[in-house]
Amino acid sequence: MGNQDRSWRELSVLIAGCGSIGKRHARVLSRLGIKDLSVFDPQTSQVKQLTDQTPHAKPVISFESGLAAQPDCVWILTPPRLHVPLAIEAMNAGCHVFCEKPISDRLDGLDDLARLVKNSGRKFMVGLCFRFHEGLLRAKQWLDEGEIGRLIAVRAMVGEPFDEIRPDYQQVYTAKNFPWGALDLTHDIDLAIWVAGQDVKQVYSVIGTYGDIEVDTPDLAQLLIEFEDRCTASVHLDFLQRLRRRQFEMIGTKGVIQVEFAKWEHCVLSLWNNTTRQWRHETMATDRDDMFQDENLQFLKAVVCDGQIQYGIEEACKSVRVVLDALQHS
Repeated sequence: MGNQDRSWRELSVLIAGCGSIGKRHARVLSRLGIKDLSVFDPQTSQVKQLTDQTPHAKPVISFESGLAAQPDCVWILTPPRLHVPLAIEAMNAGCHVFCEKPISDRLDGLDDLARLVKNSGRKFMVGLCFRFHEGLLRAKQWLDEGEIGRLIAVRAMVGEPFDEIRPDYQQVYTAKNFPWGALDLTHDIDLAIWVAGQDVKQVYSVIGTYGDIEVDTPDLAQLLIEFEDRCTASVHLDFLQRLRRRQFEMIGTKGVIQVEFAKWEHCVLSLWNNTTRQWRHETMATDRDDMFQDENLQFLKAVVCDGQIQYGIEEACKSVRVVLDALQHS
């Protein structure tokens, strides 16, 4: 039976990495109807927590043994430094691969992975989940429809109390492994690149440890991105604010679009148009799992229907290059 004759619910999936994002993807895949689900993590406590939440998930003793069972797809949800080598191993085993963001913490090995994806015919997708956020998609639609004219500036700001959100924060990968820290919030960098829709010309930055939460990585980053054609973006990331905040603003020649989405349960969209000269506000109910469900479903359908992958290696590398340039110029 060929792939195109199968339902994506019949696919077998191996999850590598059972941390918070691994638990979320396991839950979402289960809700989508994936029944053949195996999981691996070197920390057995993480595996147990995942299987307690998703009982039909089957632990395997190693990544290699999981691949030996010949799963159709592998979800790589490990620390970024492992993404590329594990993806190469999985694709060499004949699997389709879904990889969490960032695709890597370096550019080494990405060309080899790109060649492997091209030559293997297997699907490879990176989890740029906020590109599937209903409120941000609506804002992007307004932009594409010309509601604010030509985009000239983007302002993105995210701040959260990392030590409150993750009481074990000092043991979390992003708090211990340079350079990530607050730079792990790369979704907001990616969103700026996504809406600008053009190449990055220059990156300026201030990055460092400014708070008192005692981490070994940056707890604050300010990036200024200049794009090729009369467009800029300023991106603020921090692990310090006591009240979680997330705002995204697009400034155009004819108006402004704002998205406030600090809470997962809803977002507020605001549109100012120079013609109407008044604000238009929309409140939209959201669920955090929805964007993960939509990206996972897109990938699963691409596997069984031989569909195009919307966000592959080339697109995922754009935010990685910005981070690396920012570190170089900070």
